[in-house]
Amino acid sequence: MKELRVSGPADILGFIPHALGFAPARSFVFITLQPGRLGATLRIDAPTSATAPLDYAQRVATYLAADENATGVLLAVYTDAETTNDRPFHAHVEAIIGELELAGMPLRDAWIITPTHWRNLLCDGDCGECEPQPLAMITDSHVNAALVFEGSNYQTPAPEFAPFTGATGTEDRILAAVPSGTAESVAAARALWCLALEGSESPDEATALTLVANFQHVFVRDMLACDIVSDGTASPADVVLGTGGIAPDWNRVAKAEKIMRELIDAAPAGYRAPLQTLIGWIHFYRGTASAALQYYELALEDTPGYRLAELLSEMARRGAVAGVAQNPATAYRRKR
Repeated sequence: MKELRVSGPADILGFIPHALGFAPARSFVFITLQPGRLGATLRIDAPTSATAPLDYAQRVATYLAADENATGVLLAVYTDAETTNDRPFHAHVEAIIGELELAGMPLRDAWIITPTHWRNLLCDGDCGECEPQPLAMITDSHVNAALVFEGSNYQTPAPEFAPFTGATGTEDRILAAVPSGTAESVAAARALWCLALEGSESPDEATALTLVANFQHVFVRDMLACDIVSDGTASPADVVLGTGGIAPDWNRVAKAEKIMRELIDAAPAGYRAPLQTLIGWIHFYRGTASAALQYYELALEDTPGYRLAELLSEMARRGAVAGVAQNPATAYRRKR
């Protein structure tokens, strides 16, 4: 795709949903500025209360510091509330301004986007730029039009999976194939999974059910997740958080997601949660926390109390960002 020229705020705001892969809501979205270009994009949940603005700001500055070439930062605040000339999240924005100054990447500008309009968030009322502007300026912007023309589509539909229609006795076959947890059974499960990831064909029915069974064992599930993004040497904590220098092969990640979707179709209710949770975790790696949460919710509908989905969901709601998504060298780049 050719280089795009950004000529104003509407172009920047038009770029954000394409960069994230979805239209943000109730979010703070930061874009780092590098010499002559836009840098990394970071989305975190908007503050839910007026408490601890400094903690929030320090967390933001830590995330943004991963872009070592950043010389400044832009901020877009997305809210469901209607607002005209007031400054919502004032304490948090002021704390962010202070922390980014200390970090050597000052906040250059900020805007707020509501359901009906957008406007400058830093204007003190005397500069003439704080008047509400129509949302059509964003959708009609040069950058948004160019990205749509290039084939970018960020309107990702909510995930849906068809009800199970497989043969009677499928549940018994899955239960009979769940690994015992011995070293030999774990090695066999990983070998089968890697074979599926490296193959060119979708798993046949017998293989699919064995893979579904393998994901039911917690330790095996975690090892199979590791095999998606790592060479097997990363620690479990680094695998979960995408830290420790993990650099995913995004083609392999995409293949894993495709296979897991096929496995979900082969699995009856009550056996889909591990797969739905890991698809959500893949979205977390890609930096799309809102999409990740949708899959965690599906997993908890399938298996109420499913612990990994609960933990990852809480992590996403607190604004955690995968290490690989913070690093421009390893971050996922959406195909246009």
